[in-house]
Amino acid sequence: MELIFLFFLITIFLSIGSFSSVVIYRLILIEFTNTKINLFTPRSHCPGCKKNISLINLIPLFGFLIQKGKCINCKEDISYKYPLHEAIHLVAGLSIYFLYDINLFSILIYILFSIFYILFVCDLEKFYIPLYLNLLISIIGLSSAYCGNIFNINTFDILNTSQFKLSLYGFICGYSILWLINFCFKLFKKQDGIGGGDFLLLGGIGSLIGPISLAPVIFIGSLSTLLLGLIGKYDLNNELPLGSGLIIGLLIYLLTKFFELYLFGLVL
Repeated sequence: MELIFLFFLITIFLSIGSFSSVVIYRLILIEFTNTKINLFTPRSHCPGCKKNISLINLIPLFGFLIQKGKCINCKEDISYKYPLHEAIHLVAGLSIYFLYDINLFSILIYILFSIFYILFVCDLEKFYIPLYLNLLISIIGLSSAYCGNIFNINTFDILNTSQFKLSLYGFICGYSILWLINFCFKLFKKQDGIGGGDFLLLGGIGSLIGPISLAPVIFIGSLSTLLLGLIGKYDLNNELPLGSGLIIGLLIYLLTKFFELYLFGLVL
């Protein structure tokens, strides 16, 4: 029975990863082209020959293996990104499941992971942070006291305030910090140095982890952005994927906190 349930979870996680691939691909198309497309229609098809992909070849991960990485019709290479997105969602989903089982918190964590992942890839590839998904992070952070109680480690007692106020302060601080940096940059350079999507993203991160925890996230995120710039061969004097760097900073911070709590026996 446990194996059947595990197989069911694997199927769910791979399917969510596959859907995330579709969301990333189509959001970028919608934003940067005049293609008449939405998140659900038309059916998935080969971008080369435009022929619909059969249902069996749409099976997450296995469809890529069945086709040997090539379109079955035109033999054009299928991007490795699709199975990679699916595999990452599978690993993340199983990790969360084995750590926290199935409950409201673990489901919420996985939803946040998927949202952050989509934002990460969109910003990394096109310097694009979809507004509605970006807003959703702030909504979750501000409205979910349960989520906040988990993420705002060690800051609740320090500030001696309510959980909602803590999340609100985190949002305001996160948004304001980047807004002020950009404001100063614009005074001297007469142009924006940071995109508005980055303001809102850091605000959303702040609403999840609180204002005090923003400092290490910003520090690690800034270093990660520079590293991405070097690895990705971006023009360091032009645009850099700051949003993607901040998401890496958040991930490293949360993993560090988790292992810190684990060492002190505060988590199982």
